[in-house]
Amino acid sequence: KKNGKLDISRQQLLDELSVSWDVLADKWERRYRKLVQFYEREGHSNVPLRHVEDGENLGIWLSNQRTDKKNGKLDISKQQLLEELSVSWGLLADKWERMHQLLVQFCEREGHSNVPKEHVEDGENLGKWLHNQKQAKKRGELYPERFVRLTKLGIDW
Repeated sequence: KKNGKLDISRQQLLDELSVSWDVLADKWERRYRKLVQFYEREGHSNVPLRHVEDGENLGIWLSNQRTDKKNGKLDISKQQLLEELSVSWGLLADKWERMHQLLVQFCEREGHSNVPKEHVEDGENLGKWLHNQKQAKKRGELYPERFVRLTKLGIDW
């Protein structure tokens, strides 16, 4: 069909059998539907990289969508569909925000910000994360706005 060599009667027969004429688009749609299922079941779209959903490697697929967006290769309509499912384009920033929120939670509950290095909060090693932030500060690698936000919580540098 693509190069115009398929007889119209055969094309009609194949259409009646629901033959796909755009395999790549169909593949994208199939994986997008798997992401919708994941989102509806889990309540988020942070698919682990190695996660397989009904035989489809959903984590790798989503990672590829992020790469395509970063490189300007993701169609805007596809980007919008993914954003409707709250797909995050910057995972490291999201992780930092989550850990900061856990630190706020710890500080509010405990009344201080002296997190033990091995302390785990909601399944995350908050103590190690905070230690890493302090190390990044010493190396001059901590973003200034993050330094300010941590300092406001009473972090002892």
